[in-house]
Amino acid sequence: MKSKQITAGILSLAIGLTSAGMAMAAPAAGGAKASAKQAPTVSIKAGDKKAADQKVTDQKVTDPTSIKSLNHKTTIPLLVEAEKRYLYAMAGGSGEKEEAFNYNGKEYRYLSADIDTKEELLKYLMKTYTKQASEFFIKKYIIEHDGRLAQLNADAGNQLEFDRATAKMISMTDTKRVYKVNVPSKDAKVSSKYIMVKFAKVGDYWRIDTAPHLIF
Repeated sequence: MKSKQITAGILSLAIGLTSAGMAMAAPAAGGAKASAKQAPTVSIKAGDKKAADQKVTDQKVTDPTSIKSLNHKTTIPLLVEAEKRYLYAMAGGSGEKEEAFNYNGKEYRYLSADIDTKEELLKYLMKTYTKQASEFFIKKYIIEHDGRLAQLNADAGNQLEFDRATAKMISMTDTKRVYKVNVPSKDAKVSSKYIMVKFAKVGDYWRIDTAPHLIF
């Protein structure tokens, strides 16, 4: 009889503890739900995103050779700088009169001392062009003579105003882009020229992946 009383007491105690535990869990669950309901929701309005994107687009490029974000705005200063480097190379460099010589029946001139080796010229061009585009240009227009780089003794230039150009993206990946560039002419009687230009990301910076003589 005594054994039955002890067993009944244990059962009563167990039931009581279980009920107490359920009672304590209920407020906790309710509190969790309340916390979930009170958690703030962060959302970005379309207008804010557009303004942020516009801010990035409107940022002025201070160094065209260090463009990390390529868009229809930043392509232009990169093209302008690339044109300067192309014309510098095509003009023979610094402008100082260099020794001319005849080779295969044509008159050539040496490039100025700062770009008269392939290593120096590549380093100069690759500030705006990829290595592939730079080498394509060198192979077409530059020769090596007596250990120095040389070119035909002729001047180069164009009537296009790349500083007034506009660009429209045609295709893109994380490391490759193609833009259609509309370039006005200095001659008002000549219509604008459309040029397809390829870009590639080299390390952290964007470079032009089309050979300069195919653009300028």
